[in-house]
Amino acid sequence: MLKKDIIFYCLICMMVVMKERTLILIKPDAISKRLTGIIIDRIERLGLDMKAAKAAVLTRDLALKHYENLKGAPYLESVIDFMLGKYSGIEDHRIYAFVYAGKDAVAKVRAEIGATNPDEALPYTVRGAFGRIKDGVMQNCVHASGTPRDAEREIALWFRPEEILK
Repeated sequence: MLKKDIIFYCLICMMVVMKERTLILIKPDAISKRLTGIIIDRIERLGLDMKAAKAAVLTRDLALKHYENLKGAPYLESVIDFMLGKYSGIEDHRIYAFVYAGKDAVAKVRAEIGATNPDEALPYTVRGAFGRIKDGVMQNCVHASGTPRDAEREIALWFRPEEILK
């Protein structure tokens, strides 16, 4: 076997052993509506394993890092204000952050929470059932990583390695 073949084999083995991870954030609008338990219940029913959970204080700096993909977007400031609780009365900038892992974790969670825009989300999804657009601000209850690569970047922003169960 060539060295590159061995490395490729090892990577494949690691991917089989490692479970895909995703980051889930319960946003201020859901916190103010006391939807956290309902959202977690729906995620738990997907058969994924919770690997980390915490209540975190969101800073403007962390919000900008998290939403770096929106840099230059005209609505970035309203997204940051929303995440900081401006529109929902969450004055302590509280966010609930979770890491879930399992087969196809990203896709399963994305399907359960629905389209980003609550008006376009299917009614049985989290965003379709509980999200809304109010005064031009999209209040969509929850964030979930869009891809496995996004998930790993986001998890590293929100959690230290020792905070996550193996």
